[in-house]
Amino acid sequence: MKLYALLLSFLSLLSAHAQILHFQNLANMSAGRGATTSVIVNDHIYVSNGYQEKASDAKYVEKYNITNNSWSVLNSTLLPKRFANSETYNNKIYIFNGWGNSHLEIVDLETNTITKGAVNHSYTGNSGSAIYNGKIYVFGGSGLNGAATTVFSNKFQYYDIASNTWNPLPNMPTAREAKGKIVNDKLYVIGGFNGTPSRLINVYDLNTNLWIDKYTMPVGISGHALAVAGNKIFIVGGFNNQTFLAYFDTVTNKLHQLSSNMIPRRHAAAEVYNNKLYIIGGSTTSLTSSAIKSIQAADINESVLSTSAGQ
Repeated sequence: MKLYALLLSFLSLLSAHAQILHFQNLANMSAGRGATTSVIVNDHIYVSNGYQEKASDAKYVEKYNITNNSWSVLNSTLLPKRFANSETYNNKIYIFNGWGNSHLEIVDLETNTITKGAVNHSYTGNSGSAIYNGKIYVFGGSGLNGAATTVFSNKFQYYDIASNTWNPLPNMPTAREAKGKIVNDKLYVIGGFNGTPSRLINVYDLNTNLWIDKYTMPVGISGHALAVAGNKIFIVGGFNNQTFLAYFDTVTNKLHQLSSNMIPRRHAAAEVYNNKLYIIGGSTTSLTSSAIKSIQAADINESVLSTSAGQ
């Protein structure tokens, strides 16, 4: 009996520490949106383009006020773009790529006007992008130049904001749809798809302009979103695993999977603000009717992560 009681006590102790990353449901968007893109400026998240619940293109920017937990439509005159990219610089949002659209649209947040930047002649959908020192880095994707068949791209380029020009860089080691983020002068291209979900993490050094490292994750992931918090890159949702949640530690170069109550989703958007991870929209199937209105947020401080990591 003593041994049984001791075992029960031990199991209770484990259970007490086996916490999950707890997401809180926040105010919904005006409509479900999949294949969308986002940026964060001050205490607002700006969600652009994608598709809506009733098979229509979402040709607008919707703004989420983090402080007030409220949504409002900022601008509704965007060109239709699905699986596009957006980055922000000097209070402007740069929206580009996406299947079937080569235009770069620049939304001025002060005047709420849209101008066009240089046309990207190597545009793709489902590519990755990240911004660094006034340059927007763009990599991978599919449907290069609007190809009718799925052709995966290894192209790597940057858009120079000051000169309004697109410039080539050394190709990615592996062609695929991809997502990536920049941490400490290095671009981390994480996962993606080129027929199967990728397990690769490719690392590009922005100081030497060389692809320098490659890591292999224990699982492949595609259709995911990324967000950065310090030295950690959070990986959210996925085509093949819609409840996937993990972070890649760029100091230890290790992947840590997390447990959570996140609503299952793929092709969502994600942002980090004040030590909270925000997950916005997405979908659950290829049907546009599966687009999700939900935005959720969870604390990601060190004490929470240390009790939520799965490996």
